[in-house]
Amino acid sequence: MKTIIITGMSGAGKSQAIQILEDLGFFCIDNLPPQLIVIFLNLCKQSASGIENIALVTDVRGDIFVNGNSSPLEDYLDQDKDAELFFLDATDEVLVSRYQETRRAHPLAGSTGNLLEAIQTERTMLDHFKEISDEVIDTSNIKVAELKKKFKALLKKEEHQTKPQVNIYSFGFKYAPPTGADFVFDVRFLPNPFYKKELRHLTGEDQAVRDYVMSSSKAKEFYDKLLDLLEFVIPEFTNVSKNTVEIAIGCTGGQHRSVTFAWLLEEALKAKGYETRLRHRDITKNRLEQ
Repeated sequence: MKTIIITGMSGAGKSQAIQILEDLGFFCIDNLPPQLIVIFLNLCKQSASGIENIALVTDVRGDIFVNGNSSPLEDYLDQDKDAELFFLDATDEVLVSRYQETRRAHPLAGSTGNLLEAIQTERTMLDHFKEISDEVIDTSNIKVAELKKKFKALLKKEEHQTKPQVNIYSFGFKYAPPTGADFVFDVRFLPNPFYKKELRHLTGEDQAVRDYVMSSSKAKEFYDKLLDLLEFVIPEFTNVSKNTVEIAIGCTGGQHRSVTFAWLLEEALKAKGYETRLRHRDITKNRLEQ
């Protein structure tokens, strides 16, 4: 019996995920408390119901923890090798925006301060389950159709797959460093195209900017060493059942140097057979000022 248990941040798309899995032939139940999940799954195994694929959603409202990090759900996941835990996540900024758009109340709104504090409290509470999950899916910048493709790919993925997915994104330190990345690299020590008038209005997606950034011997040396490091360490994540690696490259504004390195790394890793996803978080910010 194939079992997928979905948890994660409120507002990250768990309801959409369960609908997608239902369309893919799973018997689905939403908002089931962890204690009942274990009882329900055991009953399914003991009965002749004929249910082969089950997907369940639980979250912070279901008292996912019992004593500290100990819970019946975690014990069940340790025992049943056919059960997988998927964790849906999104950035604080995106979650706040979604709640403001829907005008729904956060599950922890009554026990914390404002919306952002509720989200941050929930993130702390669920951090352990994110750490032990089989898959972490960031829904910050994907639509429902893309999420459906993601689930289809995960369900078809063979167990002997050795290469995790690599998500690479650029950002600007002036807009705050990212949270949740496995690796954060700083390229602010390199010459800044912002101070070249003919390059200021361009970005690292333009060849002229990439040529300027990589014309520095230090840039070439750093790139080679960084790529060597990533080629060594990324495959090792499969040894700890981590199938997605997040790599963030930062410069001052997130438009030139970081974009260049993120673009080049994504091209190199994709050529080596990795499934990659590239995002430039701050590339369009402050364009009018330039």
